[in-house]
Amino acid sequence: MRALLLSLLMAGLFLLPASAQKKIELHPIDNKLDSVKHYHKILIVGEGGMQARMYMDNLSAELIKELKTQHIECKYEYLGDHHKVDTDVALEKAKTWSHDAILRFTPLATFERVRSTDVSPGSTETGINNMGASRVVGKTSGSVVGNTMLQQYLVNDFDIVLAENSEAIWSAKLHTIIEFGKITVYKRIRQVILNNMEKQNVLPH
Repeated sequence: MRALLLSLLMAGLFLLPASAQKKIELHPIDNKLDSVKHYHKILIVGEGGMQARMYMDNLSAELIKELKTQHIECKYEYLGDHHKVDTDVALEKAKTWSHDAILRFTPLATFERVRSTDVSPGSTETGINNMGASRVVGKTSGSVVGNTMLQQYLVNDFDIVLAENSEAIWSAKLHTIIEFGKITVYKRIRQVILNNMEKQNVLPH
């Protein structure tokens, strides 16, 4: 196992403090509207590979649930992987659903990281904090191999734009590092996004 970890480190892993393992960061463009928007129907669209699709399946469900409490009807459409399909054509098809605005998530980066922690008896190393491209196949986050616990993290960067008739009303960059399989984190990501929208009068307070 030590040889495996060493080989991963040689392959390009980098060290991070434990506090940096999980992140939810939103970097919006500050452009507060003069008056509050009152949307009735928002079309949410996402695209990208398998990891981005899984991420957006979970996040869109949370957004739809919360916006429903504000009497905003939403529909989510996955546009596909732009390496395989024309996502602009897919978007035009999705637009046939009547809507006031489109909330589009475009992936900028999606990849996996692995953190290894020494769990051997008497060990004082609470976290080796090796993170890099995941090469541990078939292991779930929290798996113990020998005296080492492996935690799998998903790194996702998205460009987010809310637009009316192709005019951007609100936009932001989203950066998250989340532990694989932890579904409840999407509630926090949802809230970070919607809180900023409310702050900028895109949604009612």
